[in-house]
Amino acid sequence: MVDPPFSPQELYKGHGWKIVREEARLPDGRVKRKARVHRCDSVHILAFTEQGNVLMIREFRPFYHDYIWMIPSGKMDKENDPLTAAQRELREETGFAAAVLEPYCTCRHSEVLEQTNHIFVARTLRPDPLPQDENELIELHEMPMPEAIDRVLHSTVVHTASAYALLRYAREHGE
Repeated sequence: MVDPPFSPQELYKGHGWKIVREEARLPDGRVKRKARVHRCDSVHILAFTEQGNVLMIREFRPFYHDYIWMIPSGKMDKENDPLTAAQRELREETGFAAAVLEPYCTCRHSEVLEQTNHIFVARTLRPDPLPQDENELIELHEMPMPEAIDRVLHSTVVHTASAYALLRYAREHGE
């Protein structure tokens, strides 16, 4: 049986979010329909010091009522280019710019959240701060990779993109 024609239906739009009822065809011809959330992409930066340590942030998340450990991260809501957004977030959250900033990998949270996490590796850091966002409470820390992984994985709420980036990098580079 052929499914009737379907047009995406916008269910909500506001505050940088959009929820759309969409469909996609399965390999056997059936159709899957579900509500999907669209939001701007985000960037996450594995920033390495000259000593090979990782720059980590400990940020208070008021809706979790706790601090969480993560790599410098943020939304791509001010620019369209992931590389530009990554450099801006690095400068805002760590006070450093990277002479070398390279795409590393991407990941997504789920099929229903249409948002890509762009992960970068930053090296050759130099002081070049931008003001932090006024509604953020961030501490900067430098630590070896194993300690960074341990801190992220033992946060009360695990920042998924940070955990993925750190674990993947450690596995691929024998750390």
